[in-house]
Amino acid sequence: MSPSDGQGLVGAHSAIRAFWEEEGARYDQKDAHGIFSEAERQLWTAALGAIPPSSRVLDIATGTGFVALLLAELGHQVTGFDASRAMLAHARAKAAERGMAITFVEGVTERLPFPDASFDAVTARHFIWTLVEPDKAFAEWRRVLTPGGTLVADCSLNTQVAAHHYSDEVAAALPFSEVGDPEPIVEALRSAGFGDVDLHIVGDDGERQRAVLCARATIGQ
Repeated sequence: MSPSDGQGLVGAHSAIRAFWEEEGARYDQKDAHGIFSEAERQLWTAALGAIPPSSRVLDIATGTGFVALLLAELGHQVTGFDASRAMLAHARAKAAERGMAITFVEGVTERLPFPDASFDAVTARHFIWTLVEPDKAFAEWRRVLTPGGTLVADCSLNTQVAAHHYSDEVAAALPFSEVGDPEPIVEALRSAGFGDVDLHIVGDDGERQRAVLCARATIGQ
């Protein structure tokens, strides 16, 4: 499947959405996702420290709400966004149990249903590797950010991550699914209107190594 093939892109989007709909029921129980890990919580608490207090934050691919809940605990006004209804159902239940007023919205990241400059920060955990059209997604993330707004995201540096989740055909359509060096992602973010892109590598040299990125929406673009 070629990413330039329109029908192939539609097929990849559909297959990925179907996978995560099914995965949503058991996502939290998988050790590899690390959402119950204190180390993961500390990592994201530190990374989210780049976001100014009391910000309006859009958590892209919110999944079952790990980052969204953490953002709310830190005092932000949070909107969680995901293509999977199953994931969102779990996230809503968690927020309700904890009495957190988080807004959850279903949709696709290449067409965000939000006005320009409507968020002070965007977050995205465990998602960049599975983007079918990263240029469109990054442009949308930049569009909904205020000038100078903050992006905090990570990306797997495991070159086999897509093979662990999708068919060979779908994996071949993902530009950042076999990235062992985060520089192409940094360049794509810059092309989409992000500057001051900082990154650090976390994890060992095995399957869970990833880059954590912090960037600013360029002022005046």
